Amino acid sequence: HVQKDVCKGFVCVIENSWVIENAQMCGVVLQFMMKACRHPEYVVRLQALEVWTPCTNSPQMLSLVRPMLPELVPILLTNMVYSDEDYLCIEPAMVDDDIADASVPDRESDFAPRFHKDRGDGEDDNEDGGASGGAWGADWTARKAAASALDHLANAFRTEILQVVLPLIQAKLEDSNWEVQESGILALGAIGLGCMEDLLQFLPRVMTLLLQFCDKPKPLLRSISCWCATRFSAWICNERTENRDQVLRSVLQALLRRVLDKNKRVQEAACSAFATLEEEARSLLVPYLDDIVETLVKAFQTYQDKNLLILYDASGTLASAVGLELAQPKYVQALVTPIMLKFDQVQGNSRTLLGLLECLSHLTHNLGEALLPIIPKICERCMQYVMTGNQAALMWQQNPAECERPDREVVAASLDLLASIVEGLQGRAAEVLAERNFIAVVPPVLRNTTLQVRQSAFALVGDCARFCIDPLRPFLPEIIPLCATALREHTSATVSNNASWAIGEICVKVGEEYMAPFMEDVLQALISVLQRQRCVPQQQLLMQNICITLGRLGVVSGPLAGKAFGDFAQVWCETMTCTRNDWEKTTAFVGLTKMVQANPQACMGCIPQLFVAICSCYPVPPPMAAGFVEILNNYKPYLGADWQTTYARLPQDVQWVAKTVYNLAP
Repeated sequence: HVQKDVCKGFVCVIENSWVIENAQMCGVVLQFMMKACRHPEYVVRLQALEVWTPCTNSPQMLSLVRPMLPELVPILLTNMVYSDEDYLCIEPAMVDDDIADASVPDRESDFAPRFHKDRGDGEDDNEDGGASGGAWGADWTARKAAASALDHLANAFRTEILQVVLPLIQAKLEDSNWEVQESGILALGAIGLGCMEDLLQFLPRVMTLLLQFCDKPKPLLRSISCWCATRFSAWICNERTENRDQVLRSVLQALLRRVLDKNKRVQEAACSAFATLEEEARSLLVPYLDDIVETLVKAFQTYQDKNLLILYDASGTLASAVGLELAQPKYVQALVTPIMLKFDQVQGNSRTLLGLLECLSHLTHNLGEALLPIIPKICERCMQYVMTGNQAALMWQQNPAECERPDREVVAASLDLLASIVEGLQGRAAEVLAERNFIAVVPPVLRNTTLQVRQSAFALVGDCARFCIDPLRPFLPEIIPLCATALREHTSATVSNNASWAIGEICVKVGEEYMAPFMEDVLQALISVLQRQRCVPQQQLLMQNICITLGRLGVVSGPLAGKAFGDFAQVWCETMTCTRNDWEKTTAFVGLTKMVQANPQACMGCIPQLFVAICSCYPVPPPMAAGFVEILNNYKPYLGADWQTTYARLPQDVQWVAKTVYNLAP
């Protein structure tokens, strides 16, 4: 126990990036930790193996680890073989090839906590668990720690580590013991991303071998091989890969066979691996849609609840990958039928509900009108979830001691699903809203104290404003002030961002006359965010979005927005200078010209920043060229003799635009 605690202490020191005062002493510590990785006591090995991953975050530590690689790498690979402690964490069905457990219902303990992914969130880069994704069992083990260490070291050393590890992996793959073979496949997957480029010459043979292992009798071999194969998805789908179509077909066929495996954990690995491949392959999957859809439909008939979550993810990812190619009637009928059967059967407290709602979000967003027949039923259910959840939230706020805390995840997922329906149907969303205007549930939810729920609700408002403003219009007198309130409170960057975006979408659709009564309140709320966040660099995206909304308000009503322009002109110019050139920036600068025309005095204190901002719009959008020239020529005289000094301080690229495009050189 003392040695375990010593190892734990050294790990904490390195994780917290303590300054290395004595490199020689630090090298001694690492040698001690490497020796501890071979300790007979499992708990000591587990703690010692944790040290190598944080070492990759420090150039100094990497320089000390580099000469240790020839001795360290074999130790890591030895720890990646299943031990007795690993087997205590996994079920017999994962080891015994004679046990077919696909029809056995899951237990409550099989489920890990699940949280709703908001629309627009980037996918987790480590969603497959990184190098430990093929290491089954819920507990963190020495095997997983060793795999994680090898993964990070491969990313750090690449060619250097490959020379050491590749012969070791080859020997393991040729070993007669299936457990040793399995550890070799785990090691191969661990180095896959970091050493991909140097492995290219070997990958055709490697992939052939992996696909053979996908059909081995041992479930753990089949599982790890599915995971490992798709660690090389970038190579499988690369247009420069020789015989790419044949390689993709072979991998896809092997994965689809295993998706229907008799073993639940093999199903889990194969379905997760297939979802990973989908994200990389995208339209390359179109020729195989018949086989893919047929396999998924069969899986819906046999999967237990835990694997249903992964199946929902794979189905939704398929829609995102191939888009309208999946909207053909034969695919829609085949795939949507079992999904809607689950939708009819699922209970509000089911662990699979979030996955189902997220799957439907992907389908409705990407397949659009093809799903019109089922959308009214989906909308009705989502409204029920939102209203029930919001009522439960109000009761809990009033009496938290006696009421159960409500499930905000389901409410947020339901709102995101409604937004996906609107975005998928676009102009035709009005037809659905004419039958059942689900926007009615939004105003009460905007008062919800849960940030995730409000974030999703504001996003729904923005989508409705963008694609179907008329059904939204009756609720705007209540919704617009709630947007302003959210901005003033600024309890969350994502809530403020979505509230700002919703205001921008609303104002361009309803026009100046409608917005006039709300303009002062909205402007002051937006300006308050700018003033608070000006010195917070990590909130640059929020600042840019707030400025774009202010610019859109200027487009709608230059005179009204211009009155307040002096309160934010300088920060607006500084922020928009760093914003990428796209149609949103162009629209915002149209608003700038209108605000400047309405209130020229607003920029008198920030003329250099105004010049830099305008010059950042290059190439100049043709409709805006004359307006920019007029603004620059009107303000330049105010600088007088200071213009030459101001020009000299401008960045060279800005000087070039000022001179070449606007003829403003001194």
